Amino acid sequence: MFRRLWSYIILTLAFSLAGCDEEAPTQPSAPADPDNTAPSLATVASNTWAPIAPMPGEDGFAPAIGVADFSSGVSKAYVFGGTNGAGGSGAATRIYDVATNTWSLPKDPYNNQVYVFNTNGVGNIGGKLYFSGGYDYGSGSKEIQSTVWAFDPVTETLTRKADLPLHTADGVTGVIGSMLYVLPGRCYAIGIVYLGYCVQEEAIRKLFRYNPATNIWVTKASCPHYHRNGVGGVINGKFYVVSGGKVDQFTATATLDVYDPATNTWKTLAPLPTPLRSVVGAALQGKLFVIGQTATGSIRHYAYVPATNKWITKAAPDSYGGQATRVILNGISRLLVVSGGTVDSPPGRSQIYTP
Repeated sequence: MFRRLWSYIILTLAFSLAGCDEEAPTQPSAPADPDNTAPSLATVASNTWAPIAPMPGEDGFAPAIGVADFSSGVSKAYVFGGTNGAGGSGAATRIYDVATNTWSLPKDPYNNQVYVFNTNGVGNIGGKLYFSGGYDYGSGSKEIQSTVWAFDPVTETLTRKADLPLHTADGVTGVIGSMLYVLPGRCYAIGIVYLGYCVQEEAIRKLFRYNPATNIWVTKASCPHYHRNGVGGVINGKFYVVSGGKVDQFTATATLDVYDPATNTWKTLAPLPTPLRSVVGAALQGKLFVIGQTATGSIRHYAYVPATNKWITKAAPDSYGGQATRVILNGISRLLVVSGGTVDSPPGRSQIYTP
């Protein structure tokens, strides 16, 4: 109870201080970026990056991020969970309004907290945002969850759904039709054979499908490669997953696989031109965009074109981090990359990319 209340107080204070005229001496300074006003974001040239307002709060490492597109044409990104890098988690849901380039909290921040980070991603079905799995510092140790949540952006409420068949994390999520597809990257073990756990803690390739109408999970065909901490996206009714690996996000990999729900089969496609690690990205405008580091640390940005089975080199940012999702600004799909702060670092350099 006290941990939940403390997390709420910290994040609420961060938003309050962000609105003050004077800089609070106890808060880290935001990086010196160019003008972050909404008009500058709306008029940037194609194939360019622009900074956005930094996300307040300290639980900025490895949150989940999803987006809701409202009938007015406005996109809002919702950031769930995350950790402060020092054993703490449980931030309230943070909301980014793309049109105004501003951050806010839900009307009831206290009841919109999740103690989770490095989830299996977020999917939007019928306007609700579903996310699953992830880590939590429970009882002083880092544990992997099977929990599934649905967030309603209209009512700003979180609802618990049927658990994943396994305790998993580090995965990717896609939505095809009205179904949620989750490809986790890591499975949790507790030392004994027990329902919902793997025999040993390991990377996995199992694909799960969730039906919100029935609240039931089923297991589908396993992916031919491991994609722990990879990038996934749905294009023309197929689920594309690239990079990631078997060990961790710091190993550079290049493999691209695609899942076809009509046949319940996977196919391996053209690999990345250069193996990448610590990748972020999303599908938009009929392409899969991926940003990551090479084995030597340089940043690369590629877009995959399904029609030609080829990768195109795109403008790379000077720095990046966090999580990515597709948003719409002035009728154009763009890539939002959110990087948050921790107890040891100031807010990250969140950015938006215009293809």
